[in-house]
Amino acid sequence: MYIMKIQSFIQTSRFINYQNQYINRNYSDFGINSPKFSPISQPSFDTVSFKRKQDGPFISDMRELPNLTCACCGIKMMKNSDVNYFLNKKIYYPANISLRRIKTEQYFKESKVSEPMKQAYILLKEYADHNPNLTMDEILSKRTIKDARKTLPQDVSEAFEDIRDMTKLVEHNSKYMVSAINELNPHFHKLEKKVFNELQELSKKYPNDTFYDILNKPNVYKHYEHNLVQKEIDILDKISEYIENAPQEFKTQTEEKIAIAKDIFQNESKDIYHKRGRVISMFSDFLKENPNEYSNEIQKMINQLPDSKTDVDAFMIKGSQKSSNAIVEILLNRVRNTFEHVKPHRRIGDNGPNSIYNYIGLCGKCNGERQRTEYDIFVQSHPEMIDNTQKQIDKIIYYINSGILTKHDLYPDKIQKALDVESKGKIKININKLDLQKAKTNRTIRQQEYNYRKKLQNKK
Repeated sequence: MYIMKIQSFIQTSRFINYQNQYINRNYSDFGINSPKFSPISQPSFDTVSFKRKQDGPFISDMRELPNLTCACCGIKMMKNSDVNYFLNKKIYYPANISLRRIKTEQYFKESKVSEPMKQAYILLKEYADHNPNLTMDEILSKRTIKDARKTLPQDVSEAFEDIRDMTKLVEHNSKYMVSAINELNPHFHKLEKKVFNELQELSKKYPNDTFYDILNKPNVYKHYEHNLVQKEIDILDKISEYIENAPQEFKTQTEEKIAIAKDIFQNESKDIYHKRGRVISMFSDFLKENPNEYSNEIQKMINQLPDSKTDVDAFMIKGSQKSSNAIVEILLNRVRNTFEHVKPHRRIGDNGPNSIYNYIGLCGKCNGERQRTEYDIFVQSHPEMIDNTQKQIDKIIYYINSGILTKHDLYPDKIQKALDVESKGKIKININKLDLQKAKTNRTIRQQEYNYRKKLQNKK
């Protein structure tokens, strides 16, 4: 019975037409040269985090709009499908190679893995051999594979994800990686550009090593660790200076916390994670229990402890704990177009809905920074958001009027009201350029042109 299921699973690979050419994608918006790869199956773009939504000649997902800028910082964001395409075609190895290498590199040890894991490996290896250019993400995104997995025992199906994670550990050397991501460097944030420059310099010294191996070389790790610890100690010393004239009891207790924090940063093993978070939590709890005129300023100072989103040395230390592929994913995800809930989705007692009428587009970095901060507060530290939000809405209205973006006719009006309420009047956008009659006319034209092209293709 089980053998029959395996054979049925493997048969799905024979329905794939390997000769289909990839869609000719325009990468010029991001300075990316058209990828040069051998003809393989048409790619699936729902492989990382978000699904691509394009209905014939129309787009129904704002994250797929070209040249859309972040409503907060204003950078040009990458479409989700472009991020996924880049990762699958330039960073991840094809599955037939990565599956073989997880054995040779001892990630997958026959003597130690479970029977369901072995069975899942057999299935995936057979499918990958029939589809030699597909990555694991692409294979697992195939509808035929998703349907086939439903017929398998749950522990075997779940093992697919474990094997996918293993294949993500199969990495190119640093010389290749730097060359691959160099074309995206102009579109990174300032910090990510600095990170790329650091990786580029390290690659010149160690071209045949992976990012992971380089960052874990004792001399390299110690360099970034020394820089990071010095920054952390400097902030703690500033707190000591600030409380010089504080009440004695408060001063003594604060100095005790500072001593504990210094011990964490200077002496704890690198294998112990979340040092910054633990120190901030320790101070936050202490300051809540002992509020006075010094508390707010100390909290501001302790929040300035460097982290991987704001500091190169902190990024490199965190990167030493991750695979080379994961480092690239972080860099790309920070410029990826993501949905941001205007009304926070996890607001206690008053959750914002998962709805297009509650979304604006923020790059991954700004989205992660905002979290549940109320917009009227967030805008105080990001005043550029007022103008940048208007620019984004103007672009979205352009795509609606052009007949390109569908299912968003009500969006400008509803998001205008949501932003006004959530920002307490600080973000007021103008939607006067919206012309739904023009949008309707252009959609009709686009559909007719699309149908005509399809008719010509079918005749060939």
